[in-house]
Amino acid sequence: MKKILFFIVAAMFATVMNAQEHRGMRPQRHEINPEEMAAMQTNRIHQIVNLDSTQYQAVFLISYADALTMQDSINARRKRIDDRRANGEFEQHTPPSKEQIKARMEIEKQRREIRNEQLKLILTPEQLDKYLKHEEERRKRMIERFQKR
Repeated sequence: MKKILFFIVAAMFATVMNAQEHRGMRPQRHEINPEEMAAMQTNRIHQIVNLDSTQYQAVFLISYADALTMQDSINARRKRIDDRRANGEFEQHTPPSKEQIKARMEIEKQRREIRNEQLKLILTPEQLDKYLKHEEERRKRMIERFQKR
């Protein structure tokens, strides 16, 4: 009985110490370069529609250009935040306004439409239909997860 009680107290102590050690620390995200991002996107599309080698290379080029565009927008946003911090204007995180969110969503929508137009030139109609259905389902799942927060 004493051993069990000692074990429980030791486990609780270890848990509390571990929690205090990591308090306030956010895990660092791994920076993905555009080539890695393009490879991940191309592999995901390949799993959905089973690309042949020519299609795979063409989709990789589209994905790479898309990843470069995304990287540029991420870098621009980070630069604006760093500039605001340097000027003392950005002490605390402020959530984006509804207008900013709508603008970002519109940019994302345009980027998606351009990507889909490019994919129309590469994929067969059956592959494109399968891909677009999969992406729509994926987008719906993401919205549902976001709304649950």
